[in-house]
Amino acid sequence: MMKDYPPYDLNFIYRSSHSVVWELADKAGILEELRLNVTRMDFGDSPKKAEEALFRGEIDFISGNHVSPYVWLARGEPIVCIASPNNGVRNRVVSREPFQSLADFRSTGLRVADSNLISSDDGSVSHTRGNHLLDIAFAGFGDGAAEWVEMGETSDRDFRPNVIEAVKSGRADIAFLPRRADELAREAGLHFTDLPLLPMINGTTITTTYESLRQKEGLAERLTQAMVLTVHYARMNLEKAQQLLDTKMGRPYRERGGRATSVAHFPIKAYPTAEGITNAFELCCMQHEEVRGTNPIALWDMRYLKDLELSGFIDELVQEEPEAFRVSDDGIGVRMGDDD
Repeated sequence: MMKDYPPYDLNFIYRSSHSVVWELADKAGILEELRLNVTRMDFGDSPKKAEEALFRGEIDFISGNHVSPYVWLARGEPIVCIASPNNGVRNRVVSREPFQSLADFRSTGLRVADSNLISSDDGSVSHTRGNHLLDIAFAGFGDGAAEWVEMGETSDRDFRPNVIEAVKSGRADIAFLPRRADELAREAGLHFTDLPLLPMINGTTITTTYESLRQKEGLAERLTQAMVLTVHYARMNLEKAQQLLDTKMGRPYRERGGRATSVAHFPIKAYPTAEGITNAFELCCMQHEEVRGTNPIALWDMRYLKDLELSGFIDELVQEEPEAFRVSDDGIGVRMGDDD
């Protein structure tokens, strides 16, 4: 599938932990094979600032932006998403006493300790907190039926201990916490409950503009192919992939590394699901009611991934992979309740 495309320097911004695919693609030589060279890979906490850079032409794409693009779609801007390998999140809550389901609290009321709904950085709805709102709603709680005890932002130094203390002291009944806070919660004597899978666009989404794609020949095809090849590489060379992510190699960006296992478990055919799109769109509508009349499917252009699939290229890769991945690749991909 390699074509003689002209070489390009890649400039992009990533949200949350969504640099790991591209760092591995770079260090494994996949981007070089596709005649792409990373010159800028910056972390961006603000979706608004990332999107402004995208529309100014300063960057080629954003990695991991899931909610706010629907605003630009509603305004008629040429924004587009071309792949997304995670379509669900499974959140975990802690409580003083064990329980079977959040529905157990419907008769007594539910107080939830969590992060702020609105980010202080740019006034946008927090994706993580929005996920939690939907978890509560799907458990049968209508508007206003649950009380939210806001404890600041997840980046605050004292956020996790304060949330745990809120539950331990009885100020809140439950709290949403990422799994990396398990030890703190366990030390406080709290119980863990994993919630049902929430369909949600929640991964390394490639968001760009049609103008960027027109200016750089084969950019969409190469980005899509790079994602497929990187997932395949991680599946075939898991130990080597982790070594590359753990090694500082003097790249012109902050080498954050990450978990090769998370890349290996991405669906290799990075299509979004209808349910994941619907729920991400709903989070956008929470703050931007004017977006609601927009068709959310219009944000997505999957022709590049579809062309790659129809060529047989992806299926040939899958046949080389360990059977465990062939069996488990259900095309959904799940993040395990980590902060976005």
